[in-house]
Amino acid sequence: MTSKSYIMGVDIGTSSTKAVLFNERGEVICREATHYELVTDETGKAEESPTEIFEAVITSIQGVMKDIDKTELRGISFSSAMHSLIMVGADGELLTECITWADGRSSEALENIKRDNYLFQLYEATGTPIHPMSPFAKICWLKEDEPQLFHRAEKFVDIKSYILNRLFGVWVMDESLASGTGLYNILEHDWEFEAMEIIKLTPDYLPKVVPETYQLHGVKKEYAELMGIPENLPFIVGGSDGALANIGIQATGRNDVTITVGTSGAVRKLTNEFQVDSRGRTFCYGAGDGYFIAGGAVNNGGKVVEWGLQQFGSEGEIMNRDFASFIAHIDEVAPGASGLLFQPYLLGERAPFWTNDIRGGFVGLTINHSKAHFIRAILEGIAFNLAEVYEAVSAPDDIIYVTGGISGHDAWCRLLADILDREVRVPHTIEGSSLGAAIIGMRSLGILKTLNLEQTLPIKAVYHPSENTKKYAELRPIFKQVTTQLMASYSMLNSWQKKFDYNS
Repeated sequence: MTSKSYIMGVDIGTSSTKAVLFNERGEVICREATHYELVTDETGKAEESPTEIFEAVITSIQGVMKDIDKTELRGISFSSAMHSLIMVGADGELLTECITWADGRSSEALENIKRDNYLFQLYEATGTPIHPMSPFAKICWLKEDEPQLFHRAEKFVDIKSYILNRLFGVWVMDESLASGTGLYNILEHDWEFEAMEIIKLTPDYLPKVVPETYQLHGVKKEYAELMGIPENLPFIVGGSDGALANIGIQATGRNDVTITVGTSGAVRKLTNEFQVDSRGRTFCYGAGDGYFIAGGAVNNGGKVVEWGLQQFGSEGEIMNRDFASFIAHIDEVAPGASGLLFQPYLLGERAPFWTNDIRGGFVGLTINHSKAHFIRAILEGIAFNLAEVYEAVSAPDDIIYVTGGISGHDAWCRLLADILDREVRVPHTIEGSSLGAAIIGMRSLGILKTLNLEQTLPIKAVYHPSENTKKYAELRPIFKQVTTQLMASYSMLNSWQKKFDYNS
């Protein structure tokens, strides 16, 4: 690979598609992002237009190609958000929009399935938690609620499979995305028999599962011309955004853990072993090249910080979306917010509870608590919840890599180091998933022999635990106890809200 030879990583996300051009050292040459809308409503719907996302992929690649000679591009590799589902009819007819991971409409259907089946066994086989996010749950729901539409379906696919089908006319799905469907047994490298029995479908209704390094050739001429690429350019199927984020920031060691806080959040750790949690707190998906990714995703991350800004930020902070100034208020009060605890579950929760019934709240409030206490409690609550997820995959010598938009805030990184009692590092790039896709691409093309870049990329900042660790070590069990004791009350409150049609 010469200095004038590049690979592109395309990350199909929930809010945008990003095409990023890299050189062999993993350095960003140029990037292009195209945004689209997530359509939600009070029923729990969270959908996007597959056609709009396809156009975003074309537009983003086209934008990057304007800056280079197309002969310098070696390949395009993909990353994609997990747990999406699209129901497709004859001749590729779209029977549904792209139903995203955030869609909660399958909750009731999943509860019905739970009554008749022992689903923990399914979790142990697939590594996918039993939750409405999974395509398994979505298919159960569509079968129950839309039987006529369901019987017209010829394929049940994810967003990346749809994009690749538009480009090449074949239905393929990489193994890392398949392993997050709740339908796939990654140890057997095949669709899980029990899951298929429950949904009453055969593998013919699903895409062909291929390795993350699988190549497609011969993109349709019209799209090659639109994107400005050679027709014979290799397209590498790539993997899931979570696994590729770890690979992209080179957190590939056995004690490397990433904690990401964007709109939502996640804890992820690469491992050579398939491992599920006896308490069902975590997922374990394929990551490619013999790796698995263990951890848990949370609903309540940056979106809760945004809610906090709207409630407790100054007029100027709200108007300018000045998160830096807002978060800096936590230094005005001592760690622990004078005993004010925040339950951050404003959006239900995935890991470690996997329930939509849980709710948020402040506990320990006194007349002496100020706005700064509330702000600190919000950030600490998010960190405490992430710590509960991390506990399920933790080891004594772990190093934490912090990614996502909030990682640029010094106060958050210090807080996380103290609560986790671990060294926290901020990596070199915010383009983790795109770079991870590019690394998979380079592995597929023979440019790399492993998932590690030849040169170590620099770390932007390192944070070490302070004396505040002792305070948090005493406060964490209290936070956990409060959550456990309120769980039954949360469920009752949720039922009351549904009864009187409240959607707060």
